[in-house]
Amino acid sequence: MSRSLSSGRSVAIVLALFLVTVSTAVHGQGSLGPQPAPLPAPIPIPVDKPYDGTISLNVDLTNINDRILNVQETIPVKPGEMILLYPQWLPGNHSPSNPVANMAGLVISANGKRIPWLRDRVDMWAFHVDVPKGVTSLELTFQYLAPVRPQQGRISNNFANLKWNAVLFYPAGYFSRRIQFAPELRLPEGWKFATALEVKSQNGSLVHFKDTTLNTLIDSPLYAGVNFKRVDLSTGPDNPVYMDVFSDKPEQLEITPEELQFHKNLVIQAQKLFNSHHYDHYDLLYSLSDSVAGQGLEHHQSSENGTRANYFTDWGAGIAGPGALAPRIHPFLERKIPPTSRLVDSQLSTSLCRMTFFGSMRA
Repeated sequence: MSRSLSSGRSVAIVLALFLVTVSTAVHGQGSLGPQPAPLPAPIPIPVDKPYDGTISLNVDLTNINDRILNVQETIPVKPGEMILLYPQWLPGNHSPSNPVANMAGLVISANGKRIPWLRDRVDMWAFHVDVPKGVTSLELTFQYLAPVRPQQGRISNNFANLKWNAVLFYPAGYFSRRIQFAPELRLPEGWKFATALEVKSQNGSLVHFKDTTLNTLIDSPLYAGVNFKRVDLSTGPDNPVYMDVFSDKPEQLEITPEELQFHKNLVIQAQKLFNSHHYDHYDLLYSLSDSVAGQGLEHHQSSENGTRANYFTDWGAGIAGPGALAPRIHPFLERKIPPTSRLVDSQLSTSLCRMTFFGSMRA
């Protein structure tokens, strides 16, 4: 009896396998094979119209030991689907180089409730959000994780180079010059700062800057640190130029009359050469450090510069070349002029701003 049952079970198994094989073969003949998932909606093309409302941006720089920048951002919105962008193409860079991998912990909420977001499957700098009915603003919190080793980045225990493109999101579909920001920054206790942005007010270590456009904010980096000196290089009240120097040690800020005149001559000669300037005021941001990496990048109303800590104290040896600042002064006069009508503005997620940022982002 048991042998009969065992034999029947074996026949049933063989029959089942046969039917599965036949079914799979028939289905395979009529199948088109694996199908691609549908692509997400394209990123809206930016248009020349103002974004409704002003985006509030608060950056906390106080966790300097861990190299973590904490960010709170409030974006006015309307109900419906929208795309938030993390800046991708940056001034002075020739590739989509903003390190989105260093952005962490993104939480979006509204009216005390978390709002889900979905990262674009094609564009890693784009984030889709479905804004619920009744919501008028989104609250964003996230962190920017700067390199821990100062030699790999621009932050140490007594100095920081803040690039605003690392600490903000913005809505897709608008020219960067038509998006308004109200930025504020909390500094470590006792730190000073310098930037081309204009200050609205300051209460201790909390600095409120005047409202500005996204393109101007991105193009206005900030230096901050413990040891700071501001040097006036202006040729007159109509040409205000300053050298904002930060150093590892206080004694490295000492400047002799000869060194001061050399830097003043840079501005004097530039004014004679071009007989004009396309800025309201200009800040040569300068870090003198053996702790953080060097830097050299021009902006419309400032430049980022960095060299060895003994730039002034070993002047006779020509450390890093005293003429290192000259390339920072001339290019901004040559290239940072307002654009012609052929140059259009762009959001920071397109490669167009690679070639026209300094012009188009000024329009």
